Amino acid sequence: MKPKNKIQSRLVELSGQLRPLTTPQMEWAFRNTHEHFAYRLKGGKCTCMDCGAEFIETRDGRCFCPECGAQLEIKDTKERVIKQKSYFVVITTKEEYQVVRMWMLLSEMRKGAKAKPAYLEIGQYWIDPQGRKIVIGLQRTLGGYYFDTFAFCSPFEIRRDNEAFWRIADEWVYPRIKVTDTIKRNGFKNSTYHIHPVTLFQQLLSNPKAETLMKSNEIELLRHLCHHLADVDRYWNTIKIAKRNGYKFKDVGMWFDYIKMLERMGRDINSPSLIAPQDLKNAHDIYVAKVNRQRIKEQREKERQQAIEDKAKFEELKSRYFGMAMTDGEIEIHSIDTIDDYYKIGESQSICCGTAKYFLKENTLTLTAYIGNKQIATIEISLDDYHIIQCRAFANGICEYTEQIAGIINANKKMIAERKRA
Repeated sequence: MKPKNKIQSRLVELSGQLRPLTTPQMEWAFRNTHEHFAYRLKGGKCTCMDCGAEFIETRDGRCFCPECGAQLEIKDTKERVIKQKSYFVVITTKEEYQVVRMWMLLSEMRKGAKAKPAYLEIGQYWIDPQGRKIVIGLQRTLGGYYFDTFAFCSPFEIRRDNEAFWRIADEWVYPRIKVTDTIKRNGFKNSTYHIHPVTLFQQLLSNPKAETLMKSNEIELLRHLCHHLADVDRYWNTIKIAKRNGYKFKDVGMWFDYIKMLERMGRDINSPSLIAPQDLKNAHDIYVAKVNRQRIKEQREKERQQAIEDKAKFEELKSRYFGMAMTDGEIEIHSIDTIDDYYKIGESQSICCGTAKYFLKENTLTLTAYIGNKQIATIEISLDDYHIIQCRAFANGICEYTEQIAGIINANKKMIAERKRA
């Protein structure tokens, strides 16, 4: 899109003033971001796909081209052409801006010919002294399964930041990095340490904590800050205490997990003896076990409280039906008078009257039917018109006594209705 203000107009103008890639930059990119092969035929004759030189090599694995000196991976094949694509980043400055330039490298290698790499700039991140960023680049096309598709003939304009630019900016970084005086003053040491360069520069320009960690060479903590800023902000005082007591942050992710467990267990996260353990893994494992025990205890307490609430609700809904019984002389039908009985019947009959909490249903009543000491059915009836909603034998099977049970319930509707009104 076209520039909408003076700053954007100025950045577009400055972008046009950036220098093209230098020969060392192009050579580095081709050598480091692409794979390099020697294509070999059965007789042992190899062709260097970089320079086209031919030589004999019978060993497997890797070799050096005797002509150009490139280290090559030997590949037994009759193929004659290989095409590769990669991305790399050149970090530089322009006036007061930090610039992350993103390039695409395309190469076509043919047997017997020198490789022909082509370089195309895809986009640029411009970061101002306050850490704010603006993207200038090619237009991204839509469709297909690939996120890195660009309209190569589109103008270099202000663009919305997107996943394509963001991921490409985190690819290979040319090692000769030029940064602004402010970033240099804030501790930058000529390496991004495998941290996304845009995130790193933004944090160094806008976050004093990032500057402190960079200057104290706490790179692992800095990396964690760039990905999990909230963790570092929340436990910054704990980090400072640990550092003052000489603690070496090696496994930062585990350390933060450990601190969070200490906090969950109500321990003092400002105590040097706790936050700076000599054996982090052992301390971490101890608190994993403690947190698990605490979680089980809390779950049991939650279940206990729920059981108390369920019991009160159950008695409110169903107590008027407690002790109810009806029979035709053969089949006896009883009310279920405790929550435990719902679960026991559910377990013994392989049905869900307990786990599905039938005891809390407001407009139905669950009954159980026996012949002698044998349970033959679990019945759910409507409290609106007393019809049978379901009558289940063992494991939700069809009960052969359903019609007989329905007759007993119909004969006792008046009793059930009286209890309902009680």
